[in-house]
Amino acid sequence: MSNDKLTKKFTAVLKTMEGRIVEYGTAYVSLKDQSLDFTSDFVPIFKMGMRLKVVHVQRDIEVRSFEGEVYLSSQHLLRLVAIDDEILPGASSVESYDTKMDGQAFIQNLPAESPKRFSFLHKQRPAPLPQSFPISIYEVSLSQFKFTCDVVLEKDQRFILDVKSPVRLKSLPMQIDLAITFGASEMHSYRCNILDLTGYNYMQLEEYVRKLSLGSKMFLPSIPASEEKNL
Repeated sequence: MSNDKLTKKFTAVLKTMEGRIVEYGTAYVSLKDQSLDFTSDFVPIFKMGMRLKVVHVQRDIEVRSFEGEVYLSSQHLLRLVAIDDEILPGASSVESYDTKMDGQAFIQNLPAESPKRFSFLHKQRPAPLPQSFPISIYEVSLSQFKFTCDVVLEKDQRFILDVKSPVRLKSLPMQIDLAITFGASEMHSYRCNILDLTGYNYMQLEEYVRKLSLGSKMFLPSIPASEEKNL
């Protein structure tokens, strides 16, 4: 997951350092100010310097934990500084991550075409798809890929994907979910769903996505302001 995905507010839960849930709300991370704002209809007042935890929740799964020191506390806004973030185990199951890998797509079948009674009303059938073609994958998760290629594909088109590097995947069944770019461009961008992720492919992709998730840490370990004064 690229860090710019957290420049918008996200669902979060405020917790004590011991893990007790305090409040549900939304949060916003500012890399520029090295701070995090948590907002809710009601936020308890906390002492300056107290350390708290804000957890990013996605699809009811906790994906990232932010620990910080209270800098500002009001009834609706809590601001933390001296932030340290930790990627949680659930992140790899729901998040998508930027990547760069080349694959080879093999067409499995053509989209079904409903029969027409009058042939002269038929739209001209598109040119036959190549049996295989290269694709460039730029975003990956355990359920979806995003890629570019120079072939025009339709929604629900199925294909088999092989990848050799940086992760090895063999005969992974995929289906086009969305055409992201349109127009006269020679390259086209698509989002596709993984239809079946099991066995060897699951082990390979799960390990790769988990490594990507651990590499998406946003903050370097910081010294709390309360400790910094003593240096």
